[in-house]
Amino acid sequence: MRAFKAFNADMTCTMGRSRYQYAENAIFTEDKAQAHETGFHCAEYVLDCLRYYPEGSGTVICPVEALGDIDEDGRDTKVSCTVLKVGQRLTWEEVVLEAIKYLVKHPKFKDPQVKKEKGESSGAYCIVRGKSPRAAGVKGTVLGLIQEGSHGKVQSVAIYRVDGKEYKPGRYYGIDGKEVKSAEKSRLKEAAKAETHKRDKKPRCIEVRP
Repeated sequence: MRAFKAFNADMTCTMGRSRYQYAENAIFTEDKAQAHETGFHCAEYVLDCLRYYPEGSGTVICPVEALGDIDEDGRDTKVSCTVLKVGQRLTWEEVVLEAIKYLVKHPKFKDPQVKKEKGESSGAYCIVRGKSPRAAGVKGTVLGLIQEGSHGKVQSVAIYRVDGKEYKPGRYYGIDGKEVKSAEKSRLKEAAKAETHKRDKKPRCIEVRP
């Protein structure tokens, strides 16, 4: 089965009481597989990897093929296997894309890491789903947007990286890549403008002749 595995920056993982050294584009084998105990662990849903490793530059995520004997976790999409074929590391754009592909394929799947309608992040990614999804992040954050129609059916998806130029930190962007300005802030701005205009408006002078 196709899955994903997270590693430390040096491609190592904790395995029992020791550390196991992995490598990209290589195959590894174990005698037994039991979730949380033995074998090579990986997850079908890429973001489940981040339950065990922090998001950021210190974590490497690779697509893998789980082969041989496979034991399912039962709590999330984590599995253990006796043969693991490791692929090439993913960029964070690719990680977000793989997460979105899984969510589209499993529309009823719930992940608390994925926000509803509006979300922001100071980390590596921010995924938002809804009828009018909008997301914001710091420089380097990858924004993943899933637009849904009636009954949660996916209509379109988009991925953007906050680069500090076209997409700026701290600003919300919609599915079309355009900045989404807060309607509340716009109303307050218009109200303040009207109040200023009212104060500055001079009274008319009417000349009265006897």
